[in-house]
Amino acid sequence: MFDFEQGPIRPPSEAGSLLVRLSRNCPWNKCAFCPVYKGAGFSTRSVDEVLVDLDLMKDTYGDRPTTVFLQDANPLVTKPDHVITILEGIRQRFPNVSRITTYARSHTLALRKPEDLRRIREAGLDRVHIGLESGNNEVLALVEKGTTQAQQIDGGRGAVSAGFEVSEYWMPGLGGREFSEAHADDSAAALCAIQPHFIRLRSTAVVPGTPLAELEKSGRWTPLTEVETVQEIRRFLTGLAGVTSRLESDHSLNLLMELRGDLPDDLDQLIAICDRFLKMAPDEQELFILARRLGRVWSLEEMSKPGLHAGLERIRDKFHEEGLTVEQASAALKLRMI
Repeated sequence: MFDFEQGPIRPPSEAGSLLVRLSRNCPWNKCAFCPVYKGAGFSTRSVDEVLVDLDLMKDTYGDRPTTVFLQDANPLVTKPDHVITILEGIRQRFPNVSRITTYARSHTLALRKPEDLRRIREAGLDRVHIGLESGNNEVLALVEKGTTQAQQIDGGRGAVSAGFEVSEYWMPGLGGREFSEAHADDSAAALCAIQPHFIRLRSTAVVPGTPLAELEKSGRWTPLTEVETVQEIRRFLTGLAGVTSRLESDHSLNLLMELRGDLPDDLDQLIAICDRFLKMAPDEQELFILARRLGRVWSLEEMSKPGLHAGLERIRDKFHEEGLTVEQASAALKLRMI
């Protein structure tokens, strides 16, 4: 057990990073889809607390850390001068660090003075991970994201202008069946306006006990099927023709992990991957969905593995005997990946 504090989550791309906790939990904590901080209060940590943690980390790891991630959900609510002091403390103690990154809410970035964002960047914060989730105002309101498309664009563009490397996260399926097309179109439009360095896909999963689960129960929100989600992603991709970004499908919640490429050069190839799945017979789609959710394959190409189909058919038959459709089984299996 470490003597220094660490928060509960970080992006998959920061799996090897040293985790430095500037604040505890989430200052907003109302997003309907998020189960992470519910029931937990928000607080910021003093500069002295964080610097003591850094000294303990230095004693534990020496000069080994090369990347650092600042926690928790929105550390940039901390006063800019305090953030800068902590960044300088990290760079002093860990001279081998090549990258420092953090989560940031677009609403917070939009409110920060441009000169403060530039100062934070110059002090050594390299990348910000921003939860766009959706660019559609109706969806943002429904899931209580606490921001608008305009604020999403202002915050993202402000971060890009300040010199940060920007990762924007989009959640396929977040608009449900009710807002699927608008969710895809308006999110793509927002990202075209922002021009982030990375666009990362995070497919929606309904976690029991969250407000999103209550929205589903009340009939106000209908989850997309796996096939409908791919259709929505395809529509979203067609709206990204004006983006110069790296698209990453780097979370196990995503069905099509091979959706990775540089935009706009790889756009046709990415759309073709969606089309390959959508053109499969329904029976083959079901087997692929099961294979992915069970961790048997990571791409459509791997479906040609010898003996794979027979085993998947037996598993599907067993689910059917238990009264579960493949879609229901998939929803349950996705919860293991959160």
